[in-house]
Amino acid sequence: MNTLAKRIHNIAPDPVHVTFADDSTATFEMQSAEFFQEEFQGVATPIDGDREHRIVAGGANTDQVVVGRERDDGGFEEVGAIVAVEPAE
Repeated sequence: MNTLAKRIHNIAPDPVHVTFADDSTATFEMQSAEFFQEEFQGVATPIDGDREHRIVAGGANTDQVVVGRERDDGGFEEVGAIVAVEPAE
């Protein structure tokens, strides 16, 4: 089981502060965080934004947790890979 995804799951529904691979950060309000066997999916909104984001882990690359942002034209675009997770203060 992915340790970063498990940490997000354990913190939710409280806000989650994440660090991406490029050292940028974001804080998310979690609407849901669920495991489906080894795969993880979370739905969140950034504290300072209004677009829905999806946080996913699993499938072919279980070591990576990726965030995608909802696009205006539908679908999602990748925001980045999460490398650290902590409760938001």
